[in-house]
Amino acid sequence: MPRKAGDYSVDATIHYLGPMAQRPQVWNEDFSRNILALEGVTMRIEDAGARERAPDLGTEGFALVPHKTDVAGLSAPAASMEAYLDELRSLLLALTRADHIDMATASVVRTSARSAVGTETSPAVPFVHCDCSEAGLPGMLQWAYPPAPAKPRRRMALYNLWRLLSPGPTGLPLAVCDARTFARDDIVPGSSHFTSSSFTAEAVFVRPNAAHRWFYFPRMTSAEVLIFKQYDSDRRYPSQVPHTAFDNRALFPEAPPRVSVESRAVAYWYEEGC
Repeated sequence: MPRKAGDYSVDATIHYLGPMAQRPQVWNEDFSRNILALEGVTMRIEDAGARERAPDLGTEGFALVPHKTDVAGLSAPAASMEAYLDELRSLLLALTRADHIDMATASVVRTSARSAVGTETSPAVPFVHCDCSEAGLPGMLQWAYPPAPAKPRRRMALYNLWRLLSPGPTGLPLAVCDARTFARDDIVPGSSHFTSSSFTAEAVFVRPNAAHRWFYFPRMTSAEVLIFKQYDSDRRYPSQVPHTAFDNRALFPEAPPRVSVESRAVAYWYEEGC
C-alpha cells in the first residue's frame, strides 16, 4: 500500500502464537527458555499520528498523552522510580477520574542494546501478548500491587504506561492493537514466569486474526506517554489491548538502540456515596 507524505504506516511482521500442543510458557528474565510456537504474519501497522482523530482510551483502548519527566534520571543505572510513579499516578487520576490509583511496585526498563543503560534491563517483547488473563488477575494484583482499598467499588481497570527514553524514531517500536478488533476466540492462556520473585501469572497469548487493526507512534518523544488498557471490569469500555515490539529498521535504518520504560497501574472507582 503506498504511503502518503508524512505517513509512516508500514507493512511489518507481527509474531503471533501458532498452533501448539502444550501450554505456552514465557520466562521473562530469559526468553531462551520460552516454549512458544511463534508465527510471523505480515500486518499493516498504521501511523496513529497520521489519523485525523487521535486514538483514545475510551474507544481503541490506548492514547498518547503529553507528559514531561526527568528522562536522564530514569535511564541511569539503578534509577529510583518512586518520584516517577507518583507523577504517573497524578496523570492517570486526571485522565481517568478514578477515585484511587495504585502503581505496580516496579517499572521495567527495556532496551535493544543492554549496554546502553547498564545491566538492570529487560529485552523488548517481540510477540503479541497481554500481561494478564482475567483468570490470572487476582494473583497479579496480589503480587504487583498494594492491597485494594476497603471501600466498595463499581469498577476496576489496569493500565500500562510506556515511555521512550532514547531518541526517536526507534527501529523497534511498540505496536498496539485496537481493542475493538480483538476477540475472545483470539486468546490462548499461558504461563508467564518471573523466576527472580518465584511468581507465575496467567498471561494472554494471541492467535493471528486478519481483523486486528494495529497502530504505532513513530513520532513519539520522551515527553509523551503511551497509555493502554490491560483489563476493565466495566464492559462498556475497552478492556485488553494486545501489544508487541516489532522490527521497523527497514523504515528507520539509522535509528539508535531503543530504550524504554514500562510502568503499570490499577485504578478503582468507588460506589456512589463511598
